[in-house]
Amino acid sequence: MMEQYQKSANQQSVIFALLHVATYLPATWLLTRHVVDQPVSVLIAIVPVITFAIFIFKLIKAFSVMDEVNQRVQLEAVVIGFSLAVMLIMLLFLLSLCEISNPAWFGYGYLVAYCWGFYFIGWFVSRIKYGV
Repeated sequence: MMEQYQKSANQQSVIFALLHVATYLPATWLLTRHVVDQPVSVLIAIVPVITFAIFIFKLIKAFSVMDEVNQRVQLEAVVIGFSLAVMLIMLLFLLSLCEISNPAWFGYGYLVAYCWGFYFIGWFVSRIKYGV
């Protein structure tokens, strides 16, 4: 019974992750091309945020049914990812004070990708550490 609930929770989080990607990528494309008027563009910008919030809610539910080792792996992955993201943002801020910055590589849109990359680095390191 518990295994089936865990499998269902994991599947739901994956489905909502894919739903988020399916809304985020078209929204990014539409907003960068200025295809729609500003009021509509605000609505388009909000949709991926809502799908991401639902994904996070489902992901937290999936964490609650994981065994202790997998919970530790996820927690360490988040801590490592968050720490690396904060270090990157701090570095970018300090470099901008030196008038050295490159928005083409480190704009807001790219920070989202870097944060996900940092999470997966933390996940990989943590899985090796715990032998999962």
